[in-house]
Amino acid sequence: MAQQGGNMTTKDKREYVRRPVDIPVDFIVQGRLYQGSIRNISEDGFLIETEGVFSVGQNISMIYSFHLFGRENRAGRIIWVGSQVIGVKFEKPKNNK
Repeated sequence: MAQQGGNMTTKDKREYVRRPVDIPVDFIVQGRLYQGSIRNISEDGFLIETEGVFSVGQNISMIYSFHLFGRENRAGRIIWVGSQVIGVKFEKPKNNK
C-alpha cells in the first residue's frame, strides 16, 4: 500500500498499542522530584499528565505501581511536550536485557 504525501499520524507510527490508564507516578527530571498521572501506557513508553516545564530530550526516572507489573522503576527520555503532558519513551523495552 502506497503512502500518500508521507502524512502518517503519530498513531500510525507507533510500534506498540497504547492502553488508557490512570496511574500515579513519581518521577525525577534534572534532579527534581515531580508527581503526575500516567494516562496511557505501552511497552515502549507512556503519557504523563503533570505540571512543570520540560524539554524534549530530558532524561527521566520514574517509579509507579501497576497491577499487571507490580512496582516499576523505569528510566526514559522525554520525546514530546504538550500543555501539562509529556510523552516518555523508555530507554529500552522492559523485556530486553
